[in-house]
Amino acid sequence: MIEAVLVVLTKAHPGREDDLDDWYTNIHIRDALRFRGSIAAQRFVRSENQPMEIGDDFDWKYLAFYDVFDAELFSREHWDNALTSRMMVTNAIDDSVLEDYHYYPLAFRNYDPETPHTGGVVLEQLNAVPGEEQAFRNWYADSYLPQAARRPGVQSAGFLMFRSHGQMIPTEPSVNYVGIYKVNDDQAWKSWKDAPSLADTPSVEQSSLRVTHWDHLTDRITKDAVQYPTSEGLAAEERARIRMGDKVLTSGTDKLGSA
Repeated sequence: MIEAVLVVLTKAHPGREDDLDDWYTNIHIRDALRFRGSIAAQRFVRSENQPMEIGDDFDWKYLAFYDVFDAELFSREHWDNALTSRMMVTNAIDDSVLEDYHYYPLAFRNYDPETPHTGGVVLEQLNAVPGEEQAFRNWYADSYLPQAARRPGVQSAGFLMFRSHGQMIPTEPSVNYVGIYKVNDDQAWKSWKDAPSLADTPSVEQSSLRVTHWDHLTDRITKDAVQYPTSEGLAAEERARIRMGDKVLTSGTDKLGSA
């Protein structure tokens, strides 16, 4: 059972996008899924098509989801292993700001569970108006999410909340809630154009509202697939490790939480 979803936004130093991509897909996800507490992971890349204007301050290029069954254990494994041989981190990554937060499910809908997810993601990031938390959660889970989940091309929909429990880094996110909509239609993002339902809701803090569209980058990979890898998977990991070489971070664990 999924206890939480670790939502991770990343970006590369200028000119190092290919290095970051190779490391993240072929090394980092596999290292993380070897840790206790993990279930599966998948990566996405920011789409050229966006449902609302994105400011220059939002310069993240990659999005990753990690399904975990024990967030505290998964975080502890990172604290114990980060920047060691068990989790080497490429210096292609811009780690000046970390966006790695566990969000805990409040509601979920999947009206077509027999259809696999093969497309991208629409990610909603938002806060409730102060003092309106419960009203916001009730509205989103009982009214908004069921309707949004029926939009064309939506494969599944989830509503999740930040909690301090089990977090990997000792900071708090700028948003306490996320909506994760997995879509199988390249045009599904248009249903979120300018986010009219969210923009017209009094319990939504408008200054925090951001809706972004992300394209499929990798298939979802499970812990079992890492523990019992294919020859192709092992070969890709070995090539990526050779390519990375000694171009790795040697400091930065102070940015993580502590036991």
